[in-house]
Amino acid sequence: MTRTRLSAALLVVVLAALAGIACGFLWLLVAQPAQWLYTEQGLVLDEAAAGHQFGIVAWFVVIGGVAGLIGGWAVERWRTQDGWILVPLVVVAGLVAGLLCSRVGLAFGPPDPAGVTGIEVGDRVPLRFTLDAFSPMLSWVIGGLLGLAASVYVRPAAPRDSAGDSSDDGVGDADQIVR
Repeated sequence: MTRTRLSAALLVVVLAALAGIACGFLWLLVAQPAQWLYTEQGLVLDEAAAGHQFGIVAWFVVIGGVAGLIGGWAVERWRTQDGWILVPLVVVAGLVAGLLCSRVGLAFGPPDPAGVTGIEVGDRVPLRFTLDAFSPMLSWVIGGLLGLAASVYVRPAAPRDSAGDSSDDGVGDADQIVR
């Protein structure tokens, strides 16, 4: 890998990290955390609140998919000449962005409900912004790879050099039959 490719790859990962941090704050803004209800038995999550718990993960997946799609498209347009090396680069950048987004949600979101003190029966405590599985993180990678593939797919084909064929039918010399 040349120095130019290495510095471009490093720049892509740093930009992905910054985008992941920004998306983490966006995630905090748009996702509504579930509210635990404090009862005599402890913290309880009712059915309506469970839907909000799913919403936290759903918003993470949507934000990651869209950000990955845009990022994968942009990387391919910027570094087309790098070819196949863009695939692992987009995977690494997507994982870095997704990890940082989830860490922003964890660090700046509501605290762990079990650690909240001074609550009384009937009070509501917001659920923490956490991911219970690794699979939502893959939305960043899948979105990036889809953006990369879409960018390659819609790119116009490079002009072909047709050795001696004056017709421009896209077939080249294969259409000449020798008898």
